[in-house]
Amino acid sequence: MPSKRGVAITSGRIVTGLVGIGIAAVTIAAAGQLPLPTVEIAPQDIRVTPVAGDQSVVCPGPLLALAQDATAATAAGSFGPASVDFGANGVTPTTSELAAPDNTSGAADGGPTVITVPGATDGTVTPLSGAQSQIAAEAEVAGLAAAACTPASAESWLVGGSSDIGRTTLVLLSNPSAVDANVTLEVFGAAGRIDAPGAAGIVVATGTQRVIALTGLAPNEPTPVVHVTSEGGQVVAALQQSTVRVLTPGGVEVQGPTASPSTDLVIPGVVVTAPAAAGASSDTASVDDRATALRLFAPGSEPADVVITATRENAKDEPIVIDATIQPGVPGEIALAELPAGEFSLEVTSTRPVVAAARTNSRGGTLEDFAWFGATPALDDTAAFTVPTGPGQKLHVFNPSGSEAELTLTGADGKETTTKVGAGAAVTIGVGAGQSYVLAGADGLHASISLAAAGRLTSLPVTPPNPLAAPISVYPR
Repeated sequence: MPSKRGVAITSGRIVTGLVGIGIAAVTIAAAGQLPLPTVEIAPQDIRVTPVAGDQSVVCPGPLLALAQDATAATAAGSFGPASVDFGANGVTPTTSELAAPDNTSGAADGGPTVITVPGATDGTVTPLSGAQSQIAAEAEVAGLAAAACTPASAESWLVGGSSDIGRTTLVLLSNPSAVDANVTLEVFGAAGRIDAPGAAGIVVATGTQRVIALTGLAPNEPTPVVHVTSEGGQVVAALQQSTVRVLTPGGVEVQGPTASPSTDLVIPGVVVTAPAAAGASSDTASVDDRATALRLFAPGSEPADVVITATRENAKDEPIVIDATIQPGVPGEIALAELPAGEFSLEVTSTRPVVAAARTNSRGGTLEDFAWFGATPALDDTAAFTVPTGPGQKLHVFNPSGSEAELTLTGADGKETTTKVGAGAAVTIGVGAGQSYVLAGADGLHASISLAAAGRLTSLPVTPPNPLAAPISVYPR
């Protein structure tokens, strides 16, 4: 049994401990009420400009026709090479060709052309551009087709083509990258997304081009839209459409990707060669593909209410405004029957993101042709482009901003031309076939090139350069 003295000592220790704990708690509480010093260190970032790699653009390659080889009725074959023009503002590019195993005449006519310039050591981007053109006069493929040479991408939208009776559309997939690309094609038609065997897992080997007939994925579709995505290597995607009316060829076109889905799109330089037929209305475009029409697609789940504003180039006419509603997931066409003969830039304003491209037709004597005009991205302050070889070449520029723009067009010979483009106005500028140019002062503007003659018509976009070797901030740990 503990003594009274031991109990007292133990009790004293307990009381002392409790008092100490209380004092500590009071001290901590009081300290919490006092302002504490703060130390702030701003994160130090290091501005780094990576060394730019080689810059390349790819041209789609020669026009193709099915059943060129009698032993392969469904195979595609070329019937002559395309004419390729390019420039790089004082730098001499190198060119090479991709292998074209799906082209039965690829060994004779060549494949897609790759145009390359080395990366600049100072972080600047060399104004590289290229374009191709070809006139076809075959039994089933005839007309003028031109296309811009573009960089590879992991995603693109192809708005155009048809697999209806007498229409042949080929999807061209070119892989200039160092690794194989695994490509998926999402095809949308009148019934929405088409579950097509063979549309996924398309392997495009490095340094090659694959050719996919749209008829095999979506037969009898008059208004298809194709969404192209790739994993691994990136690809350059394009459509080639040719038309035969009964036994007479009705034109050919090669078109690259249109601008990504957006609520605000611009299609510059739509060339209308003849006024709409008497009695034409906005309900007839998907029936007769000779009509001037706008194809629209809303990839979301909500309907899109769109306003189409057509501004005549080099004129002070009041814009023509057309309202329409597009159902989600289903491509639709709106006939632009209100447009007379002339050249127009189209603004498409929508309540939902959409993709868009316009189609017009040209007839002259026994010749007939058509062209697709895709929505273009807004330009940076400086843009480079090459005008392909062909007739009636023009540069089209539209200024959607609220202030006047002053453009300086510089040719390869150093000659400069200055043009003013008013707010909300559209102009055409003369350019030379086969020539390369640099356009300065174009920030926020949209531009395209057209080639046109009687029964000959084609178009290609002017696009901003890739943001190669842009400075980035690195935060060390």
